[in-house]
Amino acid sequence: MLDDLRVVRDAAGQMEADLELLEAVAAGGPPVLRLYRFDPPALTLGRFQPDDDVDREACARLGVDVARRPTGGRALLHGPDLTYAVAIPEPGGAAGSVDAVYRLLAGGLIAGLATLGVDAAVACGDGAPGPVCMVTQQGADLRVGDRKVCGSAQVRRRGVVLQHGSILLGRLPFDETDLVHGPVERQTLRARTVTLAELGAPTDPAVVGEAVVQGFASALGISPDPVGHR
Repeated sequence: MLDDLRVVRDAAGQMEADLELLEAVAAGGPPVLRLYRFDPPALTLGRFQPDDDVDREACARLGVDVARRPTGGRALLHGPDLTYAVAIPEPGGAAGSVDAVYRLLAGGLIAGLATLGVDAAVACGDGAPGPVCMVTQQGADLRVGDRKVCGSAQVRRRGVVLQHGSILLGRLPFDETDLVHGPVERQTLRARTVTLAELGAPTDPAVVGEAVVQGFASALGISPDPVGHR
């Protein structure tokens, strides 16, 4: 179910693959989960984020690909993380509200991380707006203590919710503060985030991925379609 960890795509291709999950569910398919990584590292921008937030010269110098996400939010560096994407039919009524679906999917992530010894909770919604995703917290995100361990965002089309996000496994020698323009300091980013490595938890992508799969299965009562892990 974790085969997509071995599939090589550029950053734009990864975003296209996420949208393919949405289309598959919209066509009548079951809920689907995909787990993947970026190689080379990539900076993804939120759907409405200004292009000039990015330092293109720095990205080129550091070998960082750049792509735009179909979801909102701000710049996020992928490479030292495990990225997930899940697509489900949009629930009806109050259960389909943005916050309700965030809580639903957070339950799967929290359950999965708990099997790794990580006590995560829904983020508390703080931090000043800026060009870097991981500096702020919102209801879609997860925290350990007061530090963000997973950032997530949603898009809805054709009666389907697509949510994807980034679980921090470790750190690269550089981070978003090297890749974007704006008043974001490395010290602030480090103070507001925490990685699984820093928590003493497993960081092997296959191990973390299997925990996430089991978390979604147990907390949401669904068994994501293995086709989604191609």
